[in-house]
Amino acid sequence: MNIPLRYLPLAGAFWAMTTTASVDAQVYDDSPAAKLVDKLLGGPRWGSVATFDVAGVTLGMTPDEARAVLRKARFVPASDDPAQDAWSAVVSQRVLGRIGGTVDQSKVPMFTRAKGAQGETVEVWYAATQDGAHVTEVKYRMPTARMDRTEFMKATLAKYGRPTVQEGLRSIYCTKPEKICASYENKALPYLVVEPDYNLFVIDLMMGQRYQDERKASLAAAIETAAPKNAKASF
Repeated sequence: MNIPLRYLPLAGAFWAMTTTASVDAQVYDDSPAAKLVDKLLGGPRWGSVATFDVAGVTLGMTPDEARAVLRKARFVPASDDPAQDAWSAVVSQRVLGRIGGTVDQSKVPMFTRAKGAQGETVEVWYAATQDGAHVTEVKYRMPTARMDRTEFMKATLAKYGRPTVQEGLRSIYCTKPEKICASYENKALPYLVVEPDYNLFVIDLMMGQRYQDERKASLAAAIETAAPKNAKASF
């Protein structure tokens, strides 16, 4: 399966304004009045999360690209990445159960873990696709003992702009036209969560469920093409 977008790095910071979102702001509103309110507040409540980066890593990057930008951001990736079955290996395993054959042993990276000089860690998770491995999740963690909470929130606001929804200390950024942007709801489109937890400052960048569903559908189609269920009754 092809990655739908080759995501571009974030070009410049979003509007560094803050506002307290109401519960109504969790549901997408594309009316002229809502657009006017967004304009008056300094920008849309719904961000282009697919362009966001965490330590330079954006969704859709290859493992080599992710490791390169992490080093550029002064993170030190682990020397080796744990491996997972490549797309061709997964297809061959499923085909084996239908018509036999040889199992492909190809592997691709599963995730990259990197450390920063201030106690931070970044985990970059990959999905196996027809085009190799690509980033689907980026998880950043920093001990709260290393940075003032107010400064952390200022920094994330300066980088990502106003969140779509503010739930207490948790900031959620959703991609238009996500129907509901809230922590209790699964998100279909790319989203980012920022949260100053008790022990850790957390930033999670996620591809969203739609991508996962499309990938599963493409995998099923590839298996069906390689070994269609077209056997004739023989009893």
